[in-house]
Amino acid sequence: MKNILVPTDFSETANRAADIAIAMGKKSGAEIHFLHLQITPVPWVKLDKKKEKRFPETLIAIGHAKDALSKLVKKAEENGLKAAQFLVYDVGREEILKHIPHHNHDFLVMGSRGASGAKEYFVGSNAQKVLRDAKIPVLIVKKSSVWPVNDVVFASNFEEEIKEPFQTVVKLADLNESNIHLLYVNVPFSFEETDRSLEKMHAFHKTCPRGGTCTTNIYNSQNEERGILQFSKASGADLIAVVTHGKSGFLSFMSESISENLANHSETSILSINLNN
Repeated sequence: MKNILVPTDFSETANRAADIAIAMGKKSGAEIHFLHLQITPVPWVKLDKKKEKRFPETLIAIGHAKDALSKLVKKAEENGLKAAQFLVYDVGREEILKHIPHHNHDFLVMGSRGASGAKEYFVGSNAQKVLRDAKIPVLIVKKSSVWPVNDVVFASNFEEEIKEPFQTVVKLADLNESNIHLLYVNVPFSFEETDRSLEKMHAFHKTCPRGGTCTTNIYNSQNEERGILQFSKASGADLIAVVTHGKSGFLSFMSESISENLANHSETSILSINLNN
């Protein structure tokens, strides 16, 4: 973890994400980049200073954004970190994804407001797209998220291809000497015998961090999301970690939108790791 990107709309959850990113940076020595996407009524970058004055409300909003970004950078620097700020205009949901490779980010932290009725809202308009398509690990932070994390639930099918992305979870746990709870959710339409599940989990258990404990768990449920949420609540987890296939969603034994659903419905943080990284 060397360069953390923090998209922000300066909301309460976004500010919580910024605080957690700074705490992570203090542990890992990572640089922090704060990014704000400013919506404008016209293509702002094409306006000269004289024409900008025709949109006083937009100028005020831009001024507030610059001030808020500066405060975040100052806060990071006061914690001994190198930080930068980016304010971009007239952009759509692709901007965050484009920003990642251009600035060599290897981790992303952003806030989520979770679900609201039938509609699901993330901080800004871009988080759901980022969660699906980002090739780097994405940490979705909630209002009640804590740091450091003491207990991490890693939900998976524990096939061979997951071992490498699992090391991201191990490294994150090492920063805090966290406990990792390996979790296989057994569902009716994809039943697996206990001996087989434990055999696969034991291979992962060997690579668990030494600072905390590592447990193996099988949970029976009607569906994966329900099983993950129920087990995580019962175990007092501070973080749920999953591996995704990007656009195709969670691994084949999971429903297509499982990572997005978890990010919306979980009260704890979600770490999504793209298998195609």
